[in-house]
Amino acid sequence: MNARRHKGDTKTFEELTFEEQAKAMNMTALQFRKQLTAHLRRANDEGKHEEDVLRTRLRLLENILAEHPKPVITAKISSPR
Repeated sequence: MNARRHKGDTKTFEELTFEEQAKAMNMTALQFRKQLTAHLRRANDEGKHEEDVLRTRLRLLENILAEHPKPVITAKISSPR
């Protein structure tokens, strides 16, 4: 059984077009921003160090990104003629 994004949706994430996937990922990133803000507020209320909390969340994101190969980006600078 495929997990659906919302009740009534007919497509899984894999079935979305590239553009639809990008939009969904942007929405997820915006939601993460809101969640992080609330999480930091709660951490502050409970006497946690904000920097430690941020480092923990950063490690989470780094671990996710580390699962994918790093793109090779090169720049070619042409000499003036």
